[in-house]
Amino acid sequence: MMGIGRKPGVTFEDSGDMVVILDESGSELTSLNAVGSVVWHEFDGQRDVEQLAADLSDRFEGISQEELASDIGLFVDELAEAELIDVDRPEADA
Repeated sequence: MMGIGRKPGVTFEDSGDMVVILDESGSELTSLNAVGSVVWHEFDGQRDVEQLAADLSDRFEGISQEELASDIGLFVDELAEAELIDVDRPEADA
């Protein structure tokens, strides 16, 4: 299982339907749109991309669960590269 969680030391603030994230060093701000903000709030360290897509599919009309999983996967990759989230990937431990 791969859990996705917000990185310790990363802070964020809700601003309307957006989220503004400050990285660990306090030097870089990232703002998320309304959709990204919904997903950001769901990062609990327990669920993987497929579980998040299943849990969120009823909140996004007109997009299949498979498309949502693909979009969430790309979003996770971007946030992981920016070092804003931790992704527990079992294959990385091998």
